[in-house]
Amino acid sequence: MTTTELQKQVGQLFAVGFHGHTPSPEIKTLIHDYHVGGIVLFSRNFQSASELRALTLALQNEARSAGHAQPLFIGIDQENGLVTRILPPIAPQIPGPMALGAAHDPELAYRAGKATGEILNFFGVNMNYAPVCDINSEPLNPVIGVRSPGDDPEFVGRFASATARGLREKKIVPSVKHFPGHGDTAVDSHYGLPVIPKTRDQLERCELIPFRRAVAEQVETVMTAHISLPSIDDKFPATLSPKALGILRNDMGYDGMVITDCLEMNGIRATFGTEQGSVLALQAGSDSIMICHTFEVQVGSITKVCDAIQSGAIESSRLADACRRVAHVKDKFLTWDDALREQSLQELDILNTRISPICEEAYEKSVTLVRDSASIIPLSKTANIVLLFPGDKTPAGGAVDGEGMGRQGSYEATAYLDALRRHNPSITEIKYGETGLRDDQWDIVKAADAVIFVSVNARESPYQDSLGKLLPKNARSLVAIAACNPYDFLQVLDIQTYLATYEPTVEAFSVAADIIFGAKTAKGSLPVGLPDPKKSDMHVARFDAEKDIDSIVSVWKEALPTYILPTDTLRSLIDRKNAYHFVARIGSELVGFCLAYTNAHGGPKPVHLAVLAVLPKYQGQGIGTALLTETRSYFRTQFDINQLKLGSSFPRFWPGIPRELPETVQEFFVHRGFRLSPPGSRSVDLFQDIRNFQAPEKYITRAQQGGFRFAPLRPEDYEACLVGQRRNFSDKSGWVEAYVTLHPKDYPDCVMTAFDSQGQQVGWTLMLPPVPALNKVWAFPQICGPQTGLIGCVGIDASHRKSGIGLAMICHAIENMKQRGIEGVFVDWVALDGWYEQVGFKTWRSYRPGEI
Repeated sequence: MTTTELQKQVGQLFAVGFHGHTPSPEIKTLIHDYHVGGIVLFSRNFQSASELRALTLALQNEARSAGHAQPLFIGIDQENGLVTRILPPIAPQIPGPMALGAAHDPELAYRAGKATGEILNFFGVNMNYAPVCDINSEPLNPVIGVRSPGDDPEFVGRFASATARGLREKKIVPSVKHFPGHGDTAVDSHYGLPVIPKTRDQLERCELIPFRRAVAEQVETVMTAHISLPSIDDKFPATLSPKALGILRNDMGYDGMVITDCLEMNGIRATFGTEQGSVLALQAGSDSIMICHTFEVQVGSITKVCDAIQSGAIESSRLADACRRVAHVKDKFLTWDDALREQSLQELDILNTRISPICEEAYEKSVTLVRDSASIIPLSKTANIVLLFPGDKTPAGGAVDGEGMGRQGSYEATAYLDALRRHNPSITEIKYGETGLRDDQWDIVKAADAVIFVSVNARESPYQDSLGKLLPKNARSLVAIAACNPYDFLQVLDIQTYLATYEPTVEAFSVAADIIFGAKTAKGSLPVGLPDPKKSDMHVARFDAEKDIDSIVSVWKEALPTYILPTDTLRSLIDRKNAYHFVARIGSELVGFCLAYTNAHGGPKPVHLAVLAVLPKYQGQGIGTALLTETRSYFRTQFDINQLKLGSSFPRFWPGIPRELPETVQEFFVHRGFRLSPPGSRSVDLFQDIRNFQAPEKYITRAQQGGFRFAPLRPEDYEACLVGQRRNFSDKSGWVEAYVTLHPKDYPDCVMTAFDSQGQQVGWTLMLPPVPALNKVWAFPQICGPQTGLIGCVGIDASHRKSGIGLAMICHAIENMKQRGIEGVFVDWVALDGWYEQVGFKTWRSYRPGEI
């Protein structure tokens, strides 16, 4: 590969920004000479709808003329709310994540995501750096805040998932961010490197939860965070860390496209440097490197990566994987026909008219009256009212302008005042700032019938915070509006009337004005800051066989009525040496349980999550989630195991989620990060009534012609049988142990063996009658009838596979079982499509295996 060819291949892995309203000479160079794969747009790049549409079309035309095989990714931060690049009047203002969270309606978040997708699609933008999966678990977080739907991990996951689904439906690539979670920090990574000292277990209980769900739902791209996680990697920040990205790639099994946040943010630029950071990010597992501002740095970074590949510092396989992932997402979402299509601005008018009602509905459902303990609302439309509005710069966070230049927000009060004056035309406005109020202004405030006090991120702004705390003693009636972060005065109970709009948009403020004057009723509720009362009296603990077993049996019968087992059988299946179960109680009542088993022999891996059950009347209250959380935490902290498989090996329950259960059961596990097998994949239990069984002659004849014979295992052949099992199936320790247990002296006629013409054992299958050895390991054969046996652990020696032995051996086993009075045969956990069916078996239940 020539240097030029390599440069163009590497260029596809970069997403770059530029300055200007038309393609600049610098961006043309990057497109033509370096074949950059993506463009990042900011509000600085356009001032009107026609400019934005012309710009994206011009950029794609440049790529086409430069010989790009696929269109450019053109991405933007259209999170909505606080971080909105395409603003009114170009397009309607759509509520941001926390406003949607306050509406507590994921379907509304989906519709907002879909509306966002329609806007972006119209303008030729095909990638959105959203939704935010960060959890605003730190009230003082200056970079996330209202960019997150809330402070509960499951809640955030629901809303991020809904938003991504809406974007995807409109052919916009969603990108969940900022992995592994930027929520629990008081440092803005635009200006510094936040340090989050959480352990892996703490991350799994909070930050990673929405990302696990997104990965399980096969989200197309994930954006990384410039944060330090010393308990994971004490050398590199997450964006550059193979260990941090290893959680995503290895533990979560994510094979999608990973995008870095901008490497010109100080979290990288001031630590490792942007150019070296590009090399490290690609080495760590990222596929797309974002550099938003400086041409020389963009070129230098591409060159640095090329040098690293040529020197072997970046392996060619790492480059190939990154290129494959980028190309795959482009193949899925982008076409030249879409990229080069012309759009009429008249279509935009129609689109905006259609979207506006969705936005209005969302704002009406989101604005929250946190409290009105003095019953001040509604205010009089003729009262003497003063509006206090922050006139100095207000804290905004580096993501608001996207430049990371430290600029603070500044909001013109006129539009907000107009929203109030629609109800009371005589309202007086006073802008307040760092110097506080003058004496004459204090006189106006004290004389007013009511004061409406507006704050924007007051907890990061001492002048706002101090004035807010002075006002309750100096105003006759006080209405406080937190126009961005709801935490401003959430705990200052002296402020008795308090509203939250979750973003400093006029659209949200106008709804607050309507509520204050009684034109509308507040419908939103806080998505942060309050404990969940449903979970407060529930607790999870390790299983205690002596005191819990009877209650588990009782819960099983009510929660799993189609799988009723004899009590003695259930007890023996649950109480095992390799069992690590958890139970949930509300008060003293056991209301749910989770059964998990390690490998019965040897090391603890793999861990199987066999059964999760909650009493029907308590379902939907977070109990199943809590049981999963504690079970996973135990294996993580005690055994350093982060992965669990759905289903169970020994003892055998289901090999996955029974498909007969409602779809919501599968969704429950996916939403908690389990990666389920594809919907059409095969994993089944089989059953056959053998009372009239007749072996198909062709299988018997073929085996005879091959010189094979079949007979139950005899004591003198036992050791050779075990040798064969260990030689062929050492990776299935439970399988081998089943043969170890079934010594023919104690369990005659329980193993059918195939012998070759030299008398060597070449095939085996269990053929168990309904005896304790069966019912203490396999849960469900007895559900099919009291005279049901089992065929299992069917294996052929590696040297004799595809010799026609298997089906003949199954036939001989069934004939043997039939002669012993067994009436039905169960075969569990079958993936082979149609193999057992050739001798009469039919599906008893089908399942979706999964893992996390």
